[in-house]
Amino acid sequence: MPHVPRLRSLRGRLCAVALLPALLLPAAGATATATAASAASIDDAPGVPDDGRVMLIMGQDSSTLADYRRDVLDVPALDAPEPAGVTLYTNLVIPPGGGGTGPGAGLNGPVDYGSGTVDFPATLAQYPGAAVSVGLYLSDTQFAASCGNQPLRALIGRNDDDVQSGSPNLVQRYRTELDRMITTFASWNRDVFLRVGYEFDGPWNCYNADFYKEAYRYIAGRIDALGAHRVATVWQSAAWPLNTHPDHPEWNYIVTDPDHFDTWYPGDAYVDWVGLSTFYQPGSVATQWGCSRTDIDPIVQQDRLLDFARAHGKPVMVAEAAPQGYDTGAATASCIMDPRPAAVDRNAVWNQWYDGFFSLIEENRDVIRAAAYINTDWDSQSMWRCPPGSAPGSPSCPNGYWGDSRVQADRGVLDRFLAEARASHFVNGDGSGPGPGPGPDPDPDGPFTQGLDTSGATPLLWFRPDASATFTAVHYRIDGGQQLNHMMTWNAAARRWEQPVPGLRPGSEVRYWFDYQPATQTWQITTGEFTARR
Repeated sequence: MPHVPRLRSLRGRLCAVALLPALLLPAAGATATATAASAASIDDAPGVPDDGRVMLIMGQDSSTLADYRRDVLDVPALDAPEPAGVTLYTNLVIPPGGGGTGPGAGLNGPVDYGSGTVDFPATLAQYPGAAVSVGLYLSDTQFAASCGNQPLRALIGRNDDDVQSGSPNLVQRYRTELDRMITTFASWNRDVFLRVGYEFDGPWNCYNADFYKEAYRYIAGRIDALGAHRVATVWQSAAWPLNTHPDHPEWNYIVTDPDHFDTWYPGDAYVDWVGLSTFYQPGSVATQWGCSRTDIDPIVQQDRLLDFARAHGKPVMVAEAAPQGYDTGAATASCIMDPRPAAVDRNAVWNQWYDGFFSLIEENRDVIRAAAYINTDWDSQSMWRCPPGSAPGSPSCPNGYWGDSRVQADRGVLDRFLAEARASHFVNGDGSGPGPGPGPDPDPDGPFTQGLDTSGATPLLWFRPDASATFTAVHYRIDGGQQLNHMMTWNAAARRWEQPVPGLRPGSEVRYWFDYQPATQTWQITTGEFTARR
């Protein structure tokens, strides 16, 4: 979601859930196989990592990124890989009267819109080797309520009174500011992914599709003209699941339209990457949208966009992703349109959302070459705060319920997240996964070690797969008693999954087996049964 101010009320967007009929489309058909030509063009796009790898990008503000470095990257025991990129936001909006929040806000120093500080120089210094995903906001200030699209009209040089008046006029001013911004990006001497008018089809941005496409083409042309060869354009859809303003179909916010993406597409010659927002996963949709209806299944919508990218031979960036409605630290979940957080099992937070996020990447690596995670305590930021029981779209909850998506807020989530980030298909992942350590020889039935650790006050069943795992569960019986089932917890220091076994007396026998899912696949493995005595 945008990091710059919401300049238009979301009341209509949020209330539309209750007003619009459900028009769920049938499930998408089989995924189209990319042609050899498409695959080649994907690999040749600017900024695409070598060897089919995926950039894991962290965001979305300087405050959050500084906290992630302090809490995670600078803790030696965690052995956390550096993200391949970072996400920050700026705008190209000339507000009446000027001011420090105008074009390029944050590029030369800190600015805060109530969604965390944006300070490009500070973040670039903290992440010297990282690419930068820049969300470029292009919506109105003065004409937001009427969807005037003044910045877009100025960029494309329309002969409208409100952009041609003054000296210099707004056409000259916007174009000058754009060139200054592109020159700044080029001066960083690192890969920059410019998300031009990100979430272009999000009705809260109020873009006109024709103006947007023309402005996008103009911006892409200036990148080329100024020789900013390391700046790639990203065409990012909101993948929003609601039809909005059906009384104005010319606004093109009917997401169920089969030609929806074609209507907004600037053309292959101007788009380097296709981007999407994915705040919903197959396991989380029922929770996030359980109190309201959608017009299209959110998963179907994101699959449609992935297939669109395949058809056009474009690499995909998951440009914004976070478990909206979940609080990792408090282990709660809520419908996003009715903020009433309720306790859930801590493993449910991972299993319902994160598992789907990493599976999305793994299952679509033919096109997905970058994925940006928003590691933010949304509740701590005034733009996103939404107290329990408040009405989404109201002043106390302007943007719906978000929660806290910081992976370091829960050690179990953090350990699993870092295990995924170490996978060899991620840039900066070393493929190590959980490493070898003391214990019995690997079991002949599988690539792992396991055992019963009785060195402490409470015995522990432990499991260490040779490669990283998305999750591990253990099932056991003590002296032939009732079967107990537990999701195991990752111990980063010992680099193994563990489960305490209280009540295991000296001489007792425990029979056990494991279910686990290697990070490189989407199905689980069940081991054979083992026996140990205390």
